[in-house]
Amino acid sequence: MWSELAKDAGGIALFVLWLVLPLAYVVVLGRRYVRLAREAAHEAVWANDEIQAVLEDLQDDEGPDEGDPPTVPTARTESTWELPRVQPPERAGKL
Repeated sequence: MWSELAKDAGGIALFVLWLVLPLAYVVVLGRRYVRLAREAAHEAVWANDEIQAVLEDLQDDEGPDEGDPPTVPTARTESTWELPRVQPPERAGKL
């Protein structure tokens, strides 16, 4: 009789463990991922605030004057590279 009762208690304990263990696992992992996501969001907001401050400083410092005409790039500027001339081959075709 005691052996049957022990089997039943062991089976019930395993069943309860089978029900509780996945739930506990999900809760523990969920809390960890929520904490990591909160830290990442905080860092992203902080970085965005810094970027916005830098952009505002750049806009204040380097804004074009109202009277300056817009600059239009031309075909020949200082950044144009000149390619070296290549001599055509003396002979082309079959030898």
